[in-house]
Amino acid sequence: MRSNNSLKRVSRSENLSIFLVLLIIIAAVILVEFFLVRSMDITKVAFVKPMNIANVLLQVSITGILALSMTLIMISGGIDLSIGQMMCFLGTGMAFLIKTAGWNEWGVAALTLIVAIGFQLIMGLIISRTKIEAFIVSLGFLSIYKGFTYLITNGREITIEGRFTFLGKTYLNITPAFRIAFPVIMWIALTVIVWFLLKYTKFGRRVYAVGGNENAAYLAGINVKNFKLLLYGINGLFIALATMAQLSRLGTGNPLMGEGKEIEVIAAVVVGGTALAGGKGNAWGTFIGVLMLGIISNALNIIGVNPHWQYVTRGALIILAVSLTYISSQRAASVSLNERERRPLI
Repeated sequence: MRSNNSLKRVSRSENLSIFLVLLIIIAAVILVEFFLVRSMDITKVAFVKPMNIANVLLQVSITGILALSMTLIMISGGIDLSIGQMMCFLGTGMAFLIKTAGWNEWGVAALTLIVAIGFQLIMGLIISRTKIEAFIVSLGFLSIYKGFTYLITNGREITIEGRFTFLGKTYLNITPAFRIAFPVIMWIALTVIVWFLLKYTKFGRRVYAVGGNENAAYLAGINVKNFKLLLYGINGLFIALATMAQLSRLGTGNPLMGEGKEIEVIAAVVVGGTALAGGKGNAWGTFIGVLMLGIISNALNIIGVNPHWQYVTRGALIILAVSLTYISSQRAASVSLNERERRPLI
């Protein structure tokens, strides 16, 4: 009886469909590489090698950190298109202060946290106190950050090689062939924290309530304006952490270090099941969505797909994954509704 109940709970999980799609993609990649690229020599299949798995996790970890706070914002009915350019601004600003101005590394890190949260609070204040759409406000801030970035760098990279390496170049050695970088550990830890907050706390219930119906949330006693402001402040914290990890990993403040990151992040969040209209989504769905996009990119490189075709293939696979997830969730909702209708009223 208990096993039947467990199976029912698993089958109704909102992440089941996207997880199954992820497994299908992984299996397809292994088969394609095995048969078409490696001449059916399993020892040469690069996709499943520990080093490749570790590299994929490291490559997607920055996107994963950004996607977590974007999940909170999108569940609440908002969006932020400025995160990529904010990374460029913060990263180049940190590099400038460390190399050119000679600041202490941890003092720069503290200032970065303050600046990131401060700018996000200003943006959140405008969004929460006016009727202006969030995507319009964030587009304005995107342009501001881009301008600041080029004022700092004049379009040039600022190298800090050998400094501020802790976040990006610290590893946990699992086996001699498999080690996990600190940004990956940070991403997983933050995922657990966000999952717990959304699922088990009043904060999480308020996120869903605000995204589901702002007026109802207000009538329920939630200060919607201040709560939205809080979420954008949290977003600033996550952007700062992601930027510091990226700068530490690359050793260079590049004006393009966050270029287009907002598209990757929003795509991963939506693939993970978060609704653009708000009120729906969860941390583990986003985690799977980030992994899926990272695996697709890695697989296309391993298989040897033309870089220009990779954009087309990646976009088509994203649309397919979202469509399959949507169809599966609709069927699950239909089954759940039918079961409720069959239950006796008394």
